[in-house]
Amino acid sequence: MADTQEQSLSTITPVDGDYFRAVDDPGGSPESANVTGTALKAYLKTYNDTLYYGTANVSYVSSDFSKTSDTTLANITGLTFTTVSGGKYRFRANLFLSCGSSGGAKVAISGTNTATKIQYLTSLRTATAWAGKVNTALNGDYGTTAAHVMAIIDGYIDVNEGGTLTVQFAQNASNGTPSNVLEGSWFEVDKIG
Repeated sequence: MADTQEQSLSTITPVDGDYFRAVDDPGGSPESANVTGTALKAYLKTYNDTLYYGTANVSYVSSDFSKTSDTTLANITGLTFTTVSGGKYRFRANLFLSCGSSGGAKVAISGTNTATKIQYLTSLRTATAWAGKVNTALNGDYGTTAAHVMAIIDGYIDVNEGGTLTVQFAQNASNGTPSNVLEGSWFEVDKIG
């Protein structure tokens, strides 16, 4: 264990098991405690990620999300992001799809926040062509009945009251052949103001 209290940090190579002395002075009597290198690294990573990137800004689907004989939009497991009041965000959802031509796909951006302004382009892709629609409100869905292989949603939201922002999915027409959002699909949200 290195004693870093009396050494210059630039002359040592701290390791996870090392202890550092942390001092907290909230305006009263200073207090101090030992902090492990592991805890310090975790704190600094969270601090830097929040400072430079906002909170963790990319989430992904860890197992296929399926809808069968179901046209009711539902949150895609794992594709939800928390927003703050007054925040401005850009977002992109990249959904890999496997849909039968009789069920197709329907997608939307939803959530519990309220928006001063929101606009997003929803695009659906078959093996040969793109089709899309611009939405200017939460819960503005777009879908078609075709054998879709991909959906992309690009947008911007100016949040009035914070909450969640999430991607939703359903079949466009009820059908017994499943429509799926495939593992590895992702949702990226970046705070830009």
